[in-house]
Amino acid sequence: MMSSTQFVHEASALDKSDPNQTIANSNICEFQTIPQDRPLVAHFSANNPQHFAQAAKLVEPVCDAIDLNLGCPQRTAYLGHFGSYLLGDEDRQLVLDIVKAGSQSVTIPIFVKIRLLDTVEETIKLCHQLRDAGASLIAIHGRYRASWERTGPGARDGPAMLDQIALVKKSMPDFPIISNGNVITYDDVVGNQQFTGAD
Repeated sequence: MMSSTQFVHEASALDKSDPNQTIANSNICEFQTIPQDRPLVAHFSANNPQHFAQAAKLVEPVCDAIDLNLGCPQRTAYLGHFGSYLLGDEDRQLVLDIVKAGSQSVTIPIFVKIRLLDTVEETIKLCHQLRDAGASLIAIHGRYRASWERTGPGARDGPAMLDQIALVKKSMPDFPIISNGNVITYDDVVGNQQFTGAD
């Protein structure tokens, strides 16, 4: 995962007069790619709509989609105010502005990865809002968003709650929802997809 803000900052230092220095080969945020990598999705964290849109535009020529990470539960995400720490109500408009800015800046799809909110109804509402803001696909990790106080099932460990993902998919039958969690083997992939109805 790359920080969109850092990516934009590092890209601004590129020598624009050197035709051999490109986004694909200049190692910005350790991002390097070759044509054989396609299809390719660039995975960004973001907490600034303009930086996310700029980063998306920079990688658009060498990628097939952009993914916004709203699922990271790590302490670095807490300290940097990104990932699952943007899923609270207080940051909802910011998140929607990030997705909207990204989707309006590029012609390739914007994907969003999230975690479950406190209730399935809240998760469903968020997914509808993300779609309406311009997301083309939502991947749902079937555990709750990070909280340093949360313990027990559905915190950061234990089985993913695929039943909640199934309810989200049921509410959005014609929109691509990817289910993430409880997968170790290929049979788990098939079982997850059959249980949730996810894409």
